[in-house]
Amino acid sequence: MFHRTATLVPILAVLAISTFCGCRMLVGKARNQSLVNARQLSLRGTDAFQRNRDQDAELLFSQALSESPQDERAHWGYASVLWKSGDKRKALEHMNEAFRLSGRNPDYAIQLGQMHLDLGQFDSAKSLAIDVLAVNRNHNNAWALLGDVHRTQKDWPSALECYHHALLLRSDNPQVQFAVADIYRKTGRPERALATLDRMVDLHAAIVEDPEHLLLRGLTFTDLDRPKEAKELLAKCSERLEPTAWEKQLLVIEAQVRLADLVQARMAMGRIAPEHTNEPTVLRWKNRLDSDFVRLANSSTLLSKPDPNRPEEPELIPGVYLSQPGSWPRLGR
Repeated sequence: MFHRTATLVPILAVLAISTFCGCRMLVGKARNQSLVNARQLSLRGTDAFQRNRDQDAELLFSQALSESPQDERAHWGYASVLWKSGDKRKALEHMNEAFRLSGRNPDYAIQLGQMHLDLGQFDSAKSLAIDVLAVNRNHNNAWALLGDVHRTQKDWPSALECYHHALLLRSDNPQVQFAVADIYRKTGRPERALATLDRMVDLHAAIVEDPEHLLLRGLTFTDLDRPKEAKELLAKCSERLEPTAWEKQLLVIEAQVRLADLVQARMAMGRIAPEHTNEPTVLRWKNRLDSDFVRLANSSTLLSKPDPNRPEEPELIPGVYLSQPGSWPRLGR
């Protein structure tokens, strides 16, 4: 009996180990299959996102995360969709997870840094850019991100230095060129700003119709005292801005008031979305426009009123008029 039991023990142990290993293999295979399924869904989600089918993309990325929360591309895609829809807190969580799962992918680091920058978290954005550059000094997007941080903090010399590094690595970067032109204008160098904008158009002709390009070009022409071009560009920009872009619309209005283009400024004010009309700066500019129109109306009324102290002019009739200094002309027969 004891011999039979002693013989069974190692057999049972072998069976137990085999069963355990088999279960682990099955679980591992199931996990691998889930990850494969998740990545296929992520690819479809990426395609939908690039085609601006945001609802389809969100559903596909969500399904991918349900299949496998270890798919970094699903976290990246879901973060991108959430960010676009305005859920920035949740988007940041998923972008952090994508960055972690990817082994600190530098492209994910740049996107994560841009999110931090947009949320005003300058130190986090700067740290991510510097970390990427510590590994690869030739990463142009990292230089651009670092430039964006300095530009947001109004450190113009540092921003320009970083942007020039980025342009040396990639000369046809329209976002960096736009930022450089903006800094030149803000630092009182509109001629250089215009030259940079012209260079952008040379490299990317379609950008000339972009609302932000129209705005910066219009502001630059305003600074250069070229009112005709400025008025035309600002009016076109105002028409093309999204209703939610109320801050940019205010820049248009401010420039149009400088140019005494009050009718267009009032039209631009009417394009601001209703939910933003009670913003303090919007109300301030609306009151300014109302006051300007009231003054304009009053001055027009004064000009149209007759002066009672002025002698009545005689009715003009055909003939020859003879005039003497200090008196109205009289008709000579």
